[in-house]
Amino acid sequence: IDDVAAALRAGADKVSINTAAIKEPKIISDVAKRFGSQCMVLLIEAKRNRGHWEAYYDNGREHSHLDVIEWAKQGQELGAGEIILTSVDMEGTGKGFDIELVKSVTDVVTIPVIASGGMGKLEDLKKVIKQGHADAIAMAHVLHYGHHTVEKVRHYCIDQNISVRSFNNP
Repeated sequence: IDDVAAALRAGADKVSINTAAIKEPKIISDVAKRFGSQCMVLLIEAKRNRGHWEAYYDNGREHSHLDVIEWAKQGQELGAGEIILTSVDMEGTGKGFDIELVKSVTDVVTIPVIASGGMGKLEDLKKVIKQGHADAIAMAHVLHYGHHTVEKVRHYCIDQNISVRSFNNP
């Protein structure tokens, strides 16, 4: 809780928690009660494991033995206001988001789900929003390595009637 308070005092709007939430789920409720559910983002690192998705922690290295779908529902019930859902299997591949995973989670929660892991082509963005019902996407690899620019992504979204936040430049 002290770390969350420090992050918010430093200017953060939200915090995402994975490992601590898996080890002690009550932290989700504690953060939501103290700072508001809009501040508490549950980060789920999902890997396909024997026909289902398992939530991992410690940067996708450690088994939690939690089913991702059940963990997402529990996280919402405990007070998470959003979920960042990362497909560890697709992370950094540029082969597209795991649409089945994203849709499986968006079908069972009412809070926003941010899809992460796998974006390569701009069409991947449209597919996860339209077919997976993601509320937003996170992308890193395609920006870090210059495959796309933020401006190019914004224009693509506008052309595809995908909502983007407007920014007023001073």
